[in-house]
Amino acid sequence: MPSIPVYTDELMNRVADSWCRRYRPESMNTDWGQSLLAYGLLATVKTNGNMHAREYLRRWLTYHLGTGVHVTYFVGSWSIGLLFPDVIDLFPEFEHQLRALAEKIYTFILEKAIRNGRRVILHNVDLPHVYIDTIYYSAPILAKLGSVVGRDDWRDDTLHQLRSHLEILRDPATGFSIHCEENLSGLRSEGAWGRGNGWVAMTCAELIPYLKRGSAECREVESVLENLAAALLPHQTGEGLWRTIITDPTSYEETSAAAMYLFAMARTWPAGWRPKGYDNPISRCELGLREYIDDDDRFTGCSEGTWPGTIEYYKGLARGEWWWGTGAYLLASAELVKATNTYAGTMGR
Repeated sequence: MPSIPVYTDELMNRVADSWCRRYRPESMNTDWGQSLLAYGLLATVKTNGNMHAREYLRRWLTYHLGTGVHVTYFVGSWSIGLLFPDVIDLFPEFEHQLRALAEKIYTFILEKAIRNGRRVILHNVDLPHVYIDTIYYSAPILAKLGSVVGRDDWRDDTLHQLRSHLEILRDPATGFSIHCEENLSGLRSEGAWGRGNGWVAMTCAELIPYLKRGSAECREVESVLENLAAALLPHQTGEGLWRTIITDPTSYEETSAAAMYLFAMARTWPAGWRPKGYDNPISRCELGLREYIDDDDRFTGCSEGTWPGTIEYYKGLARGEWWWGTGAYLLASAELVKATNTYAGTMGR
C-alpha cells in the first residue's frame, strides 16, 4: 500500500465559510457555474457538517424551489442535478419537490434535449453545437437522477454521449479534447483547453461509482480517465498545476482545471484502479492550489467564463474568483479528505 499524505478539512472550511460570508444565496442562480459551487458546498457539508454551508444551501434551495427551477434546452439548466441524490438526504424537508425536479430533468434530457443526427446532445438553442462541457452536465446527471427516480435507461445514452464527444472533439495534434465543434459547419476551436479536459475527467470520475465494477462499461470509463491522467502528468508545471492550454508553455496556470483533475484523481484514489506513481502529482497539485487562496480565503486563479476561440483568446482571459473554480476546489478537497479517511480506516483494520 503506498504512503498517502494526510489531508484535513481546514482549508476547505475556510474557503466555504468565506464564500458564504460574502455572498447571499438568493443572488446565486441554478445555472452551471452556480450549481457547481452549490455542489462543492454540499460536499463540504457531507465531509464535516459545515453549518454555514448547510444554511447557505438551505436558503438557496428554499428560494429556487419556491420560485421554480427552469429546465430548458440549455444544458446548464440541468446542473442542479449534480447535487442528487445527496441533497435529498441532507434536506428531507424538500424531498417531495426535489424528487419531482429529478423526474423533470431526467425526462427532459432523455426525451427533449436538442440532438444532431448522431443523437449527440447539443449545447443550447442559440448554440446548437458540440461542446465538451455538455458531457458533464448530461452524463453524470442522468446517472445520479436515475438512481433517484428508479430508472436505469440512462446507461446507453450516457456512454454514447461520452464516446461521441471524445471522438468529435479530439485534437489530433495532442490527443486532448478541444472546447467546441460547430455542428453543421465543422468549425473548431483551437487548443487543448484545460478546463474542457477537466470536464472529461470529472465526468468519468462521477460515472464510475454508478457502473458495475468490472463491467465492460466501467472498464471503458476507467480507461478514458486513466489515459487522460497519464497524458496530463508530463504537462504538470513545477508548481503542481496545469495551464489553460495544456500543451502551451506560454499560457498561464489555471486553477479550475487543476482542481477538476485533482477531484477526478482523488475520487478514484481508494477505488484500486489508479496506477502507482500518482501520489506525488496529487500532493503537488494540492499544494499548488493552496497558493491561490488569498488572505480573505478566496480561491482565485480561475479563468473567467469562456467562449470557444483561438489559443491566443484562451491565453488572454482574465483570472479571479469564480463559482466554478471555488466549487471544483471544494469538491477536490472533500475527495482528498475522504481518501485520507478511507486509507486510515483500511490501515486500522
